Amino acid sequence: MALSEPVHVTRRLGTTAQVGAIVMAEQAIDTYLDGYGRPDDRAIALDILLRDLARLRFLEPDLDGFVGEVERYIDLLYRDLSRRAA
Repeated sequence: MALSEPVHVTRRLGTTAQVGAIVMAEQAIDTYLDGYGRPDDRAIALDILLRDLARLRFLEPDLDGFVGEVERYIDLLYRDLSRRAA
């Protein structure tokens, strides 16, 4: 099973000390989610990203801090979806 595109971006950005890397990772996630119009589909896409990020943590333990930041952003997106659904 391949990792999703935003996770590849996260992996690439996490290995560099590039200024603004977290913002670029967030933009990759937003672009990925643009392909999912329905809230249910977006929630599933976020779940897939979290699963793939967990696999990335296993493959690249040095990226733990960066992956944690990306996961926090995904959590914010998921909470926003939940609020809109309520």
